[in-house]
Amino acid sequence: MLISILMVVFSILLGTIGIYLYRHQQRPFLLFDPTNQPALQELLRIGGIALCLMAVIAFVIAWTHVTILICIILLLGCFTTTGILIGLTHFMP
Repeated sequence: MLISILMVVFSILLGTIGIYLYRHQQRPFLLFDPTNQPALQELLRIGGIALCLMAVIAFVIAWTHVTILICIILLLGCFTTTGILIGLTHFMP
C-alpha cells in the first residue's frame, strides 16, 4: 500500500516537471532563453513529453504491484530526469 502511494507521488513529480519543461519552450525560465536556441527548445519538448508519458505509466504501474515494473519505471524516471538536467547544463550562459 505504501509503495503505491509513493509511486503516485513520484508520478505527480514527474508530471509536474514534464509539464513545466514542455510549457517553457517559448519563454525564458531560470537562466535559459529557449527562444534563441532551437536545440534547447527541442530538449525541452522531448524531455517534457517523455516525463509526462513516464508519469502516466508510473501512475498505472502503481496499482499493479508488480515489483519489477516499479523498479524499471523508477530507474527510467531517474535516469531520464538526470539526462535532461545534464543536457540543460550545456546551455548555461
